[in-house]
Amino acid sequence: MGWREELRKEGFLDVGDFIIELIYVNCPCEPIPPALAIYDKKENEWYRVDEITEANNYTEACDWAIEVIERIRNGEEVKIVSLDGPAPPKVIAKLRKTLQKLLD
Repeated sequence: MGWREELRKEGFLDVGDFIIELIYVNCPCEPIPPALAIYDKKENEWYRVDEITEANNYTEACDWAIEVIERIRNGEEVKIVSLDGPAPPKVIAKLRKTLQKLLD
């Protein structure tokens, strides 16, 4: 199973020093946008992608998450933050390098 299928099935990826989790809540009363959380296992630190997207279902949320992961992997600037502010450049570089090892 490739990483895209794993993300769709499991809702998260455990890759290298990181766990990347799609957070999607299907709330019928009020739409809650999906979020992409990133846990750095080595540094014991949580980050999140600071983007808001609309998704009407889990499939659309997964499509968005896959697109964001591919953008990070390809070197595009994606805003990643922690509770303390922007993620350090070394964390983003380490994440990018880890994602580049994912097989298509």
